Amino acid sequence: MNIAGKGVLLIIAVITVGIIVLNQGFDKDTSATSASVPSTQEPQDTEEQNQEIEEETATPSEAVSEENSGGEGNEGSQPTSTSVLHPPAEVRVLVANGTDVTGAAGATLDTLVANAGYNGVGAVNDLGEEVLLETFIYYAQGYDLDAQNVRLIINADSSNVLPLPETLPIDDLSDANVLVHVGADLFPDQGG
Repeated sequence: MNIAGKGVLLIIAVITVGIIVLNQGFDKDTSATSASVPSTQEPQDTEEQNQEIEEETATPSEAVSEENSGGEGNEGSQPTSTSVLHPPAEVRVLVANGTDVTGAAGATLDTLVANAGYNGVGAVNDLGEEVLLETFIYYAQGYDLDAQNVRLIINADSSNVLPLPETLPIDDLSDANVLVHVGADLFPDQGG
């Protein structure tokens, strides 16, 4: 068999392993599966992206848990240990428009659904009277890695990925796991 044939077989083997891993889902013990996957370039790139997301998520959480260790009740002291990256089809995403640009939430939701396969709950306008200057991505408990992944897709600032606030910028969350609050950084007003 020539080199091209071996390359094709290797690519088919990598895709097959990827499909099997995604069909089985992600267990709490991801270290065993991720240690055996990086044998080719494609899985290493994916693993590096996941590690980047985990590092970005772990840094603020660890800082918060160190600050709150002085006796305060800290609900999510170790969110990164139980956090998993869910398949996009299992993540319910709601997008709220915080800009003056008509259709900004719909366009963002279309990108997440069509290009990444997320489960779009809907696109709504926020309750605020003023234009939101920056985009925020809020997540329900256990969906912080998914929110980071959404952030990467829409190119939002990593410091604006936060847990769901008590007071939401919308009327109804509609059982969404991730809320994207679109701001003027992604859709600047073109004047009119």
